[in-house]
Amino acid sequence: MADARFDHFARLFSVSTVIFDFDGILVDSERHHMAAYNAVFQKYGHTLDETEYFKYWTSLGHGPAGEIERHKLNIDPAEIRRQKRPTFSELCRNGTVKFFPEAREVVELLSRAGKTLAIASGTMVTDITAVLENEKLLDRFEVIAGSDTVPALKPSPDVLLHVARELDIAPSDAVVIEDAEKGIGAARAAGMPVMVVRTPETSAIDFSSADLVLDSHAEWLAMSRRGLLR
Repeated sequence: MADARFDHFARLFSVSTVIFDFDGILVDSERHHMAAYNAVFQKYGHTLDETEYFKYWTSLGHGPAGEIERHKLNIDPAEIRRQKRPTFSELCRNGTVKFFPEAREVVELLSRAGKTLAIASGTMVTDITAVLENEKLLDRFEVIAGSDTVPALKPSPDVLLHVARELDIAPSDAVVIEDAEKGIGAARAAGMPVMVVRTPETSAIDFSSADLVLDSHAEWLAMSRRGLLR
C-alpha cells in the first residue's frame, strides 16, 4: 500500500507545474487568522469556536459571512474583514507567520527538480509576498495569486485558472496542493489534479474527493525526498 501511494504521488508530480495553496500548506498561519478574526468578533460579544472555525472557515471557506449566518449575528461581514485585515497583515510583515519547515524543503526540492511553482490562495498577495520575502523564497514562485487577484474565491476555480493563464499552461499540466475542501472543489472545477496534506486541525475532515491525501507535512516531505532525490 505504501508503494502504491508513492506511485500515485510520483504520477501527480510528473507534471510541469505545482500550484500551492498558502495558509496551512506552505505557512503555519491558520491559528493566526483565527486569532485575528476572533479579536474582532469579541468586540461584538461573540467568540469563535475552534472546531467550527477549522471546519467552516478553513476547510469549507464560509468565512465571516458564514459565521454570522450560523449564529444569527447582526454584524456586517465586510466590516469584520476590514478590521481583521491589518492585524493579520502585520503578522505577515513582522515574521510571526512562518513557513512549515517541511514545506520549505519541499519547495527547494521541487525548484531544484525544475518544476514551475506558483501560489493560488485566499490571502492577499501583499501578505503572501511579505512572508516570502522574510523567508527568502520569493524568487521560487513564478506567479502569486490571492484574494485580491480575482473576484471569486475558492471553491470557485478562478484563482487557479488565472495562474494557468499567466503561466500559459493547460490545467492538466499542473498539480494543486491543498488542505481544504474548498480547494479540492476549486481544483476539480479547474480540471486540475489535487493532493491534500492534512494538518492537526483538519485530521477529522473527509478529503476522499482528492486524488491523494497525505497524513502530514512530514509524510509529504518524505515522499518528496524519495521521489525528487532519485
